[in-house]
Amino acid sequence: MTAVAFTRTIAILRRNADKLPAEGREALDALDEGFSAATPDYSKKEAADLLEVSQATLDKWIATGLIPTARVPGHKRQRIPGKPLRAIADEISQLREMGRKRGLLDEALLRLEQEEPGWRKQFDELYGPAFAARNAGDDLVSAAPGADWGPND
Repeated sequence: MTAVAFTRTIAILRRNADKLPAEGREALDALDEGFSAATPDYSKKEAADLLEVSQATLDKWIATGLIPTARVPGHKRQRIPGKPLRAIADEISQLREMGRKRGLLDEALLRLEQEEPGWRKQFDELYGPAFAARNAGDDLVSAAPGADWGPND
């Protein structure tokens, strides 16, 4: 089984962990922890496969700083840190299951920031500079309803 397939399997089990007995959840935690230690990072191809996007899309996300990369000893090319990538992939998968098709990365990062208390610090370290740069641009448009929006809209 590939790292991507295993990661997807773990994500599915995590989403259904409430249906597992306590021993099953403990076993899942141990399995996930062991896998995280064994697979601390991913190649760009593996990351694109995990996120179910093209490598061109992944390259755009990396170029804008939304997906962090790191130089890892023993590898010639940049790698994507595993733990945040797995969390993002799980959120994107859930959004797709809900029928979402656009803005998946932004929504996934926002959900992680809001839902997981431990994510905030890691989120700021990994994504803070990229979001600050994006928010400083003048090309952003507010998604808030306008003054003319009413109950009949």
